[in-house]
Amino acid sequence: MSELRSYSAADIATMVPMAHAIDALRECFAHRPSHIARSAHHAAGGEFMLMPAVADGVAGVKLLMIQPNNAGLGEPVIQGTYVLFDAARGRPVALLDGAALTNIRTPAASAVATAALARRNVRTLGIVGAGPQAIGHVEAMLCVRPELDQIAVASRTRANADAVAARIAADPVWGGERSIRSCTFAEAAACDVVCVATRSSTPVVVGDMVVAGAHVNAVGSYRTDMRELGSDLVAASTVVVDDVDAAHDEAGDLALAVDDGAWTWDRLAGDLADVAAGRLSRRTGSEITLFKSVGLAVEDLVIARLVAAADDLL
Repeated sequence: MSELRSYSAADIATMVPMAHAIDALRECFAHRPSHIARSAHHAAGGEFMLMPAVADGVAGVKLLMIQPNNAGLGEPVIQGTYVLFDAARGRPVALLDGAALTNIRTPAASAVATAALARRNVRTLGIVGAGPQAIGHVEAMLCVRPELDQIAVASRTRANADAVAARIAADPVWGGERSIRSCTFAEAAACDVVCVATRSSTPVVVGDMVVAGAHVNAVGSYRTDMRELGSDLVAASTVVVDDVDAAHDEAGDLALAVDDGAWTWDRLAGDLADVAAGRLSRRTGSEITLFKSVGLAVEDLVIARLVAAADDLL
């Protein structure tokens, strides 16, 4: 039996450029991958999650612990590991940092949606939330909309927004000649492309903050009791999800808009498979498009497979 390889977060970041991750996810979704629902279990005030997936001769599972109490302890809120199998031979081939996969695949999925749904003449990017997804979404958005030349970062804690803005500005690729600043939620939400990545259970971006023609990626909430967006924004938007069944089970932004009487599931425009296959794109310059993601296990599998393939493990 071959040696089981281990890959750290730094390994994964080096081996999987964001542009490659975006292309791989677009290709995967264009063929409508199967979806296996994740399972979540309460543990010590947090959540223990198992996310299995099978596709293209490989199988894998992400074992993830989300511990909100870590925010005050200087520890990562999200930690985990991923086990990748060569399904044809029935053997595990790699152990990968689970959070690192999340930090690549989530913004890469947003980029697949943004490439099809955002206007072509966008200039401003708003990042709402200063956690691990903030930097990844900046990188991913610039891959598909390199013309973005102003980036605004907002967080409940201004110091966190300042730190993310400073990190972006210091990067020669992301910063460069771009205008980078920290700001309020309302200022970030008024941008042409808005990425919302918080763990909020109450709306941080509402309808009157968002301008006509904007594209919004909302990736932070993953339970039906969590929401980042106001029901009025959902009602005003053309809504696309990563997977319809997963959205019904886990997208609080949408489920709570239904409960509020502001939106109905039959208004859903489509999913990421429709986007990736070219069946769904922006219709007008003035519509607000919304990609609501809850994160899918197959996305982790795609990125893990890229790592394994780079090392000729498969």
